[in-house]
Amino acid sequence: MSKKEDIIATALDLFNRYNYSSVGVDRIINESGVAKMTFYKYFPSKENLIEECLSRRNQSIREAIEKEISAKPEEDYLGKIKAVYFWHLSWFNSDDFHGCMFQKATLEILQQYPSIIRPIMQYREWLMTLITGLFEKAQVYQPHVLTSMYINILDGMTSYAKVNKDHGQIEECWYYIERLIHLEAA
Repeated sequence: MSKKEDIIATALDLFNRYNYSSVGVDRIINESGVAKMTFYKYFPSKENLIEECLSRRNQSIREAIEKEISAKPEEDYLGKIKAVYFWHLSWFNSDDFHGCMFQKATLEILQQYPSIIRPIMQYREWLMTLITGLFEKAQVYQPHVLTSMYINILDGMTSYAKVNKDHGQIEECWYYIERLIHLEAA
Protein backbone atom coordinates (compact mmCIF):
# COMPACT_ATOMS: atom_id res chain seq x y z
CA MET A 1 0.00 0.00 0.00
CA SER A 2 1.30 3.47 -0.85
CA LYS A 3 1.81 6.16 1.77
CA LYS A 4 -1.24 8.02 0.44
CA GLU A 5 -3.35 4.88 0.85
CA ASP A 6 -1.94 4.40 4.37
CA ILE A 7 -3.09 7.90 5.27
CA ILE A 8 -6.56 7.34 3.80
CA ALA A 9 -6.98 3.92 5.47
CA THR A 10 -5.91 5.33 8.84
CA ALA A 11 -8.15 8.38 8.52
CA LEU A 12 -11.14 6.30 7.43
CA ASP A 13 -10.73 4.04 10.43
CA LEU A 14 -10.31 6.91 12.89
CA PHE A 15 -13.12 9.07 11.48
CA ASN A 16 -15.40 6.05 11.46
CA ARG A 17 -14.62 4.94 15.02
CA TYR A 18 -14.55 8.41 16.54
CA ASN A 19 -15.58 11.66 14.91
CA TYR A 20 -14.12 14.26 12.63
CA SER A 21 -13.63 16.96 15.25
CA SER A 22 -11.74 14.84 17.76
CA VAL A 23 -9.33 13.27 15.25
CA GLY A 24 -6.58 15.69 14.34
CA VAL A 25 -4.08 15.64 11.52
CA ASP A 26 -1.22 14.91 13.93
CA ARG A 27 -2.94 11.74 15.13
CA ILE A 28 -3.55 10.59 11.56
CA ILE A 29 0.10 11.28 10.68
CA ASN A 30 1.31 9.42 13.76
CA GLU A 31 -0.94 6.37 13.33
CA SER A 32 -0.37 6.10 9.59
CA GLY A 33 3.39 6.20 10.10
CA VAL A 34 4.10 8.90 7.52
CA ALA A 35 6.07 12.09 7.78
CA LYS A 36 4.23 15.38 8.15
CA MET A 37 5.61 16.54 4.77
CA THR A 38 4.30 13.37 3.14
CA PHE A 39 0.84 13.95 4.58
CA TYR A 40 0.68 17.52 3.32
CA LYS A 41 2.05 16.48 -0.07
CA TYR A 42 -1.10 14.42 -0.60
CA PHE A 43 -3.57 16.40 1.51
CA PRO A 44 -2.97 20.15 1.82
CA SER A 45 -5.70 20.31 4.48
CA LYS A 46 -7.83 18.17 6.73
CA GLU A 47 -10.80 19.18 4.57
CA ASN A 48 -9.16 17.58 1.51
CA LEU A 49 -8.56 14.39 3.47
CA ILE A 50 -12.13 14.23 4.77
CA GLU A 51 -13.49 14.80 1.27
CA GLU A 52 -11.35 11.93 -0.05
CA CYS A 53 -12.38 9.66 2.83
CA LEU A 54 -16.07 10.33 2.18
CA SER A 55 -15.56 9.65 -1.54
CA ARG A 56 -13.91 6.33 -0.67
CA ARG A 57 -16.69 5.45 1.77
CA ASN A 58 -19.24 6.25 -0.92
CA GLN A 59 -17.44 3.95 -3.33
CA SER A 60 -17.16 1.06 -0.86
CA ILE A 61 -20.82 1.26 0.19
CA ARG A 62 -21.96 1.44 -3.42
CA GLU A 63 -19.90 -1.60 -4.35
CA ALA A 64 -21.19 -3.58 -1.36
CA ILE A 65 -24.85 -2.74 -2.01
CA GLU A 66 -24.54 -3.34 -5.76
CA LYS A 67 -23.02 -6.76 -5.02
CA GLU A 68 -26.02 -7.63 -2.81
CA ILE A 69 -28.47 -6.42 -5.44
CA SER A 70 -26.76 -8.26 -8.30
CA ALA A 71 -27.20 -11.54 -6.40
CA LYS A 72 -30.98 -11.22 -6.86
CA PRO A 73 -32.79 -12.29 -10.04
CA GLU A 74 -33.10 -9.45 -12.57
CA GLU A 75 -36.89 -9.08 -12.26
CA ASP A 76 -37.00 -9.40 -8.44
CA TYR A 77 -37.27 -5.69 -7.67
CA LEU A 78 -38.75 -6.23 -4.22
CA GLY A 79 -35.90 -8.64 -3.47
CA LYS A 80 -33.40 -5.98 -4.53
CA ILE A 81 -35.07 -3.34 -2.34
CA LYS A 82 -35.02 -5.84 0.52
CA ALA A 83 -31.33 -6.56 -0.18
CA VAL A 84 -30.52 -2.87 0.40
CA TYR A 85 -32.41 -2.99 3.70
CA PHE A 86 -30.73 -6.18 4.89
CA TRP A 87 -27.30 -4.94 3.79
CA HIS A 88 -27.84 -2.13 6.29
CA LEU A 89 -28.83 -4.64 9.01
CA SER A 90 -25.69 -6.65 8.33
CA TRP A 91 -23.60 -3.47 8.51
CA PHE A 92 -25.20 -2.51 11.85
CA ASN A 93 -24.14 -5.89 13.27
CA SER A 94 -20.56 -5.65 11.98
CA ASP A 95 -17.51 -4.68 13.99
CA ASP A 96 -17.00 -1.79 11.53
CA PHE A 97 -20.29 -0.08 12.39
CA HIS A 98 -19.86 3.15 14.33
CA GLY A 99 -22.62 5.15 12.69
CA CYS A 100 -22.81 6.69 9.25
CA MET A 101 -19.80 8.75 8.24
CA PHE A 102 -22.03 10.89 5.99
CA GLN A 103 -24.46 11.66 8.81
CA LYS A 104 -21.59 12.45 11.18
CA ALA A 105 -19.94 14.75 8.64
CA THR A 106 -23.19 16.58 7.92
CA LEU A 107 -23.89 17.18 11.60
CA GLU A 108 -20.35 17.84 12.77
CA ILE A 109 -18.28 19.66 10.20
CA LEU A 110 -20.22 20.65 7.09
CA GLN A 111 -20.19 24.33 8.00
CA GLN A 112 -16.47 24.22 8.76
CA TYR A 113 -15.56 22.25 5.61
CA PRO A 114 -18.10 23.09 2.88
CA SER A 115 -16.39 21.05 0.14
CA ILE A 116 -17.38 17.81 1.86
CA ILE A 117 -20.93 18.33 0.62
CA ARG A 118 -19.85 16.94 -2.79
CA PRO A 119 -19.24 13.29 -1.73
CA ILE A 120 -22.20 13.44 0.66
CA MET A 121 -24.51 14.56 -2.14
CA GLN A 122 -23.03 12.02 -4.56
CA TYR A 123 -23.85 9.24 -2.12
CA ARG A 124 -27.37 10.54 -1.43
CA GLU A 125 -28.12 11.04 -5.13
CA TRP A 126 -26.83 7.57 -5.99
CA LEU A 127 -28.98 5.96 -3.29
CA MET A 128 -32.03 7.99 -4.31
CA THR A 129 -31.58 7.06 -7.99
CA LEU A 130 -31.03 3.39 -7.17
CA ILE A 131 -34.10 3.05 -4.95
CA THR A 132 -36.35 5.17 -7.18
CA GLY A 133 -35.37 3.02 -10.16
CA LEU A 134 -36.23 -0.16 -8.27
CA PHE A 135 -39.59 1.22 -7.15
CA GLU A 136 -40.36 2.38 -10.69
CA LYS A 137 -39.56 -1.09 -12.06
CA ALA A 138 -41.76 -2.59 -9.33
CA GLN A 139 -44.47 -0.25 -10.64
CA VAL A 140 -45.41 1.28 -7.29
CA TYR A 141 -47.56 4.37 -7.08
CA GLN A 142 -45.50 7.55 -6.61
CA PRO A 143 -42.07 5.89 -6.51
CA HIS A 144 -40.33 9.17 -5.57
CA VAL A 145 -42.48 9.55 -2.46
CA LEU A 146 -41.91 5.94 -1.43
CA THR A 147 -38.18 6.36 -2.08
CA SER A 148 -38.02 9.35 0.26
CA MET A 149 -39.85 7.39 2.94
CA TYR A 150 -37.62 4.36 2.49
CA ILE A 151 -34.40 6.38 2.67
CA ASN A 152 -35.66 8.23 5.74
CA ILE A 153 -36.31 4.85 7.35
CA LEU A 154 -32.76 3.74 6.49
CA ASP A 155 -31.36 6.98 7.94
CA GLY A 156 -33.43 6.57 11.10
CA MET A 157 -32.40 2.93 11.46
CA THR A 158 -28.76 3.94 11.13
CA SER A 159 -29.08 6.54 13.89
CA TYR A 160 -31.01 4.12 16.09
CA ALA A 161 -28.49 1.31 15.56
CA LYS A 162 -25.67 3.66 16.59
CA VAL A 163 -27.15 4.23 20.04
CA ASN A 164 -29.06 0.98 20.61
CA LYS A 165 -27.38 -2.39 20.09
CA ASP A 166 -30.72 -4.26 20.19
CA HIS A 167 -31.54 -4.45 16.49
CA GLY A 168 -34.65 -6.60 16.88
CA GLN A 169 -36.98 -3.68 16.24
CA ILE A 170 -35.02 -2.72 13.14
CA GLU A 171 -35.31 -6.26 11.80
CA GLU A 172 -39.08 -6.26 12.40
CA CYS A 173 -39.45 -2.98 10.53
CA TRP A 174 -39.02 -4.74 7.16
CA TYR A 175 -42.46 -6.31 7.60
CA TYR A 176 -44.06 -2.87 7.67
CA ILE A 177 -42.00 -1.57 4.77
CA GLU A 178 -43.00 -4.58 2.70
CA ARG A 179 -46.67 -4.01 3.51
CA LEU A 180 -46.35 -0.37 2.49
CA ILE A 181 -44.71 -1.36 -0.80
CA HIS A 182 -47.50 -3.85 -1.50
CA LEU A 183 -50.15 -1.21 -0.72
CA GLU A 184 -48.44 1.22 -3.09
CA ALA A 185 -48.18 -1.40 -5.83
CA ALA A 186 -51.85 -2.33 -5.60
